[in-house]
Amino acid sequence: MNSNIYEYFNPHPKNLLTTDCVVRAVAIAFDKDYLETRRELNKAKRDLGFESYKDNKFIYKYLEQFDRIIIKVPKGKPRMKAESFIELFKEGTYIVKMSKHIACIKDGKLLDTWDSSERSIYTAWKIKA
Repeated sequence: MNSNIYEYFNPHPKNLLTTDCVVRAVAIAFDKDYLETRRELNKAKRDLGFESYKDNKFIYKYLEQFDRIIIKVPKGKPRMKAESFIELFKEGTYIVKMSKHIACIKDGKLLDTWDSSERSIYTAWKIKA
């Protein structure tokens, strides 16, 4: 565990540990209530024509109005992890798309229910400066 960058944070109203990383990341990034966020995501998925807000393409469409940071990887080099991302983007709020996961990084802290800092980051959206 990387205690310098990871901080346990669970916005679920019953503090349940579920497979809800999309809801969790969006609720944390936008400082919104968990249940309200889940309702908004369900409405957005219907409006955008998706079966689920967990669909990989959904998050790209849902966050398209925000600045997207594409993490380019030189051939033969490893993908960026949370620690390297935070070194480059110390301040602000970001939703990061990782390998099989989505999380929120806020002012240099990876806020999640588990330490996902070793997951590769593919892209990120800047939510707040």
